[in-house]
Amino acid sequence: MDVAVNSGRWITQTQTAMKKFAVAAALCLVANAATAQSTAPRPLELGIDAGVTIELGDNAVTRIDIPVSAFRVGFPISPRTSLEPKVRLNLATGNDVTLTSYRAEVGLLYHLGSDRYPGAYQRAGVYVRPFLGIVGASVNVDNGEDSSDSAGLLGIGLGWKHPLVSRLSSRLEANFAHQFGDNDSNEIGLLAGLSFFTR
Repeated sequence: MDVAVNSGRWITQTQTAMKKFAVAAALCLVANAATAQSTAPRPLELGIDAGVTIELGDNAVTRIDIPVSAFRVGFPISPRTSLEPKVRLNLATGNDVTLTSYRAEVGLLYHLGSDRYPGAYQRAGVYVRPFLGIVGASVNVDNGEDSSDSAGLLGIGLGWKHPLVSRLSSRLEANFAHQFGDNDSNEIGLLAGLSFFTR
């Protein structure tokens, strides 16, 4: 009788220990999966933009760049922020004159979007983009009367990303920038583009 009681207790204790072990193992697996997901490398954002730039002031100029005005690469540095260099280069020739204009920016995107799925902050929702850069142009004439000019740039943009398919999102942005230089000026920019994510 004692043997039966002791063996029953031993079986009950073993079952309890096994249940505790199974629960502990399941918790470890869940914690490990969560850690792996949070430390997984975030995707790069490769993008192109079409744009309209409206310079304000006495010498107002409107510039339309379609289908592509700039190329950008976003490097995520946290779940909500990414560092984004961006470059634009235009070349026009005619009547023995070559005009080259360029613009280079570095922006810091802060994403306000949802975390419905991994990497969603960078892929969808509203973002804010403060940026700084340089803008300039050079004119080369065959007779040697060349000239060039450049200015610093400081601005901020507000935009929205919308996922289209798995790794492709549309991107819309309105921004305001101030150019520092011999001829200070302000401008408004409207951008529409596509972003491709590397994973």
